[in-house]
Amino acid sequence: MERSLYTVSIRCAGRVPSKGAEMPVLTQSHTATSRGAHTRKRTTVCCPAAPAAPATSSTLLDLDLVPVLNLQGMIEPEVPAGTAASVFAIFDEGKKLQFVGFSKDLRNSLRTVFSRRPDKAFFFKAVNLPQLDQNEMVAIRTAWFEEVGGAPTGNKLAMERKAWSEPVAAGAISERGRLEAAKSQAQELLVMIKSRGCKEEFVAKQDLLLEGKVDFEPAAALTEEELAQRREQAAQLSKATRTVGFTLDGEPAQFELRIRNDYKTNGGRMFDVNVTFEDRETKHRVIVGKEYYEDFDLEPEQILVMTFAFLLRKKTPRQTEGMLLSSQFNINYFAISEVDQWWNDFVNEWTDIGKTLAGDGKFWRMNRLHGYGGMANDMANQERDMAQEKELLPNAS
Repeated sequence: MERSLYTVSIRCAGRVPSKGAEMPVLTQSHTATSRGAHTRKRTTVCCPAAPAAPATSSTLLDLDLVPVLNLQGMIEPEVPAGTAASVFAIFDEGKKLQFVGFSKDLRNSLRTVFSRRPDKAFFFKAVNLPQLDQNEMVAIRTAWFEEVGGAPTGNKLAMERKAWSEPVAAGAISERGRLEAAKSQAQELLVMIKSRGCKEEFVAKQDLLLEGKVDFEPAAALTEEELAQRREQAAQLSKATRTVGFTLDGEPAQFELRIRNDYKTNGGRMFDVNVTFEDRETKHRVIVGKEYYEDFDLEPEQILVMTFAFLLRKKTPRQTEGMLLSSQFNINYFAISEVDQWWNDFVNEWTDIGKTLAGDGKFWRMNRLHGYGGMANDMANQERDMAQEKELLPNAS
């Protein structure tokens, strides 16, 4: 929508081992370690009480890798009280260093680079300083460059450096064309920002739109009341979020499961959940029947954890769109009984914790193809072709 002729405004909405594997480890936390060398830390509001301290000795590798967007879809980095300046590094979705910058207001600097490059700004690392010392800041940046073997493209290449450091140019020539092109460019950026799951408000700067450029207004400082509200929201979010450790391809891995809604049903419980794995969040609605927890002295939430650990080990696509094929599992909306029908080794999740769940033979399994009609002919033809190919192969010595 537009607040005036030259204002573009939008409020963004919205932002997953085989048999014998151990029971997933469940903790009540909103901090998780991503697969790889870095620690992934979810943050809430930018107002910790600890004072800023010099951190020039911090190497880039030793700093926490933090998502630009927190679990609430907000840009709210931890900034110690008394911070006068920050040196920050931006990483892409694959955790590759893209750009290193300086800031006197880390929150708004992250907002700016995120809005200019929503396709590139996924994670950040930062050093917060108690005083603005340009020589010290340059020294930190230089040390980081040396640590990674040279400046990243966002600092080294002129076009990339411009994309990170300057407002986005829409590219029109005439005065009227500049305005329309800039408004169109702003809307494109806002769509990309929304698609990342951002819940922050971004309002385009009016004077820059007239020049055919796009940048967004800085966010106002949060009041004490707003900060208290954010803390409460973060506490509730942390309480509803579980960090689950499990084994994937023989290596330790983790995912986060957040319960948004919990409903009682005649046959058990229904949950709306968000699953975050490998830095991608997906939403699901899951029906948990009583038969999967009531007789086993388990909580329905435990069944959710077991099920998503199982589905992640199976590398099941965590989001589907449009019409589903008969070979696709509806990960968006499913019942635990459907998982039981699709995979006959799902019962092992109970066996691994010393329980016995009625498994194979209980269901007609949806993932088994039975030949009827035309399908039977197709399967017969396929088997015949495979047999003929086998006959043409030379005998093994």
